[in-house]
Amino acid sequence: MADTEDAYDFIIVGGGPAGCVLAARLAHSLTHLRILLIEAGGENADPRYQSYGDRHWTLATAPGYDWGYKTVPQEHLQGREIGYSRGKGLGGSTAINFCVFTRGPQADYEAWADEVGDDSWSWTEALERFKEVHPILCMASMGIYTTFCYKFRLLMKARPLQVGVPNVWDEEFGEYLRTVNTKYPLNFDHNSGNPLGIAVFQVTAHDGQRVTAAKALLSDPPSNLSIITESVVQRVLLDEHGHRAIGVATSDRKVYARKEVILSAGAIDSPKILLLSGIGPRKELEKQNIPVVQDIPGVGKNLQDHLWIEIVTIQKPGCHHRTSYINSPAAMEEARTEWMKNKSGPLADYFLPQMVAYLKSDNLRHSKEFQELNEATQEALLAFTRPDYEIISHFPSRSIQAPEKYLSTVVAFMNRQASGEVTLQSSDPSKAPRIDPKFLDHPFDRRTAIDSVREALKFLDTRGLAAQRERFGPAPTGRSDEEILKYVQATGLSMWHMCGTVKMGKPGEPGTCVDEDCKVLGVQGLRVADMSVAPLLPSAHTQAVAYFVGDTAASKIIAEYSQ
Repeated sequence: MADTEDAYDFIIVGGGPAGCVLAARLAHSLTHLRILLIEAGGENADPRYQSYGDRHWTLATAPGYDWGYKTVPQEHLQGREIGYSRGKGLGGSTAINFCVFTRGPQADYEAWADEVGDDSWSWTEALERFKEVHPILCMASMGIYTTFCYKFRLLMKARPLQVGVPNVWDEEFGEYLRTVNTKYPLNFDHNSGNPLGIAVFQVTAHDGQRVTAAKALLSDPPSNLSIITESVVQRVLLDEHGHRAIGVATSDRKVYARKEVILSAGAIDSPKILLLSGIGPRKELEKQNIPVVQDIPGVGKNLQDHLWIEIVTIQKPGCHHRTSYINSPAAMEEARTEWMKNKSGPLADYFLPQMVAYLKSDNLRHSKEFQELNEATQEALLAFTRPDYEIISHFPSRSIQAPEKYLSTVVAFMNRQASGEVTLQSSDPSKAPRIDPKFLDHPFDRRTAIDSVREALKFLDTRGLAAQRERFGPAPTGRSDEEILKYVQATGLSMWHMCGTVKMGKPGEPGTCVDEDCKVLGVQGLRVADMSVAPLLPSAHTQAVAYFVGDTAASKIIAEYSQ
């Protein structure tokens, strides 16, 4: 291997939350080594797509920010292909997501640590990595909630990741919280390890703008960190014996690594790169005429994700005011212009705070489908802090046209038992992979969806909410199992919480692809550190967990190379 400008000590593939943490921490801590971060997309720095109030539309409006993947037709979703968006460009999916920052329940982290045999992945370690400073920033005027801001240090000397609760709350939202609090308990901090109850989403935003991983961590990179954008990595380069990773190949260059290659390309593209490199299930590689370097049956398997639906209620006149500009392109453009000019207008107000409720279902635990699960799975699902479903309020819906006022409520289903897969459609790196999440493929997943939606309808029957409702918009036609399941199958979508496709575990156990240090089995100098290594689907939105994965992997690497 020539020691040229195209040689670095570490090469990190993918500039999402895990990749940005790795790049920043390795560069700041291993100052004598050269670090390269390669990102397939661009810099994603256009200020027009940074508004927090506009976050629900960034995905649809920001050119080049999304890989634009789709699933194969889903058998249990009426044969529909489902949009499977993944962030492209610096910041990864933090540049297009809805900015939600939920760590998940303590039970998830303890299960993770137990499964891989390493307390580095435990809840105690997670708390250590998410260091809070400046916790109380200001008081909200609603009187029911405290607005606060966390700055997570991520154990590094770099700009913090700013996480907080919006400090602009309209009176309608405060009244909504007070109404649902008459029936459901309030949880002042859903990131405490126990998310159960109703809360206000904590989000990665500050001063009216989204805070991406790149903005938080790469704004002022040290001199030993190089960043290459708009360069798609096609495969990992291996030595002549296929035992060690020595670099990566893109469409127009080869770049070499003296020490390690780290894949942080996400739960879709990390397994794709491994498969194109000859690392994965033998039969699938041979099917594509790819020479087998390392037969790891679990690569691309165990795809996990959350499914969600929306329930829309048409509100009585005067009950809700956040809908006037959503379905009007001209009004939306006017709102964006006003926000760009002086940070005011609808995008500085509407859709800022959202309620989240993580809840359990007694009916689900008494169902036939639950009783048919094995004892270990039942015990895991009964963990005190683990929810069965999630409700999100004040979601912008494209299904209702102005001037009707509406309230859109999202219902998401936790603890799925089906496992999907990511495979190659071709050995051509430019072709998208074949993605099959297998939504609702397991009887328990269908039961969870039915009971969760039924519980959400009861939630909407809370006296104060029901009094404001004129009628239901898009929603199940009734409350029977058949009517609810039909609606879920007709409208369910991915929450884009993909994980598990390069599963972490104990070497020798079925499905394991990487060990507790994120090292790929059988290949030296190669790690995977992103949500693809998660051995379970967190009962949460996955942004915070992705930062945790990157930070934990970085600590392990720094400890190894600082000796």
